[in-house]
Amino acid sequence: MVNNYWLEHEKKLLKAIENDDVPNEKLDNVDFNNLESHQDIGVGGGCYLIWTNESVIHSLHKNPIQKPFDNGELIYNGIAKHDVEIRVFHHLFGFEDAGWVGISIDIYTKASNSHRKMACSSNGKVSFINNSQIRNKKQLLKLHLSEEGKNYINNSEQSVFHFRNGISLNDEKY
Repeated sequence: MVNNYWLEHEKKLLKAIENDDVPNEKLDNVDFNNLESHQDIGVGGGCYLIWTNESVIHSLHKNPIQKPFDNGELIYNGIAKHDVEIRVFHHLFGFEDAGWVGISIDIYTKASNSHRKMACSSNGKVSFINNSQIRNKKQLLKLHLSEEGKNYINNSEQSVFHFRNGISLNDEKY
């Protein structure tokens, strides 16, 4: 059964943006900042996309994802009502113990007792490589990880690993 309420809202939205430029899948003609430090992040509110040239071979779901382009890929999109600078700073220059950032690329190298996404576990909701859930260390070690992350996994007796929330471009890996 089709929900007419949402179809009407979709028609209104499409009418409102019919003269707007909508980015294509390679984001041609979209303004961007190459970040070398946190001072390069823009200010004000708006939509933002985070693109990386790092190889990210996992996803947190089985749904189709944006195809890589320009030797990199999108790893996050968000909207900041007032302050893009603070949101992007937390995503890219965050502290390892941050508990709320949505980018999940690096391994959290401590015991997790907070909200973090599972990278690897024998059961439960974990990340995927090629639509297969990551269930063991061998699969987990296929990810593009820092030496610290690899050492933590290899030297740990545990079978459950979590992603760090956010990344820090100041880490040696980057």
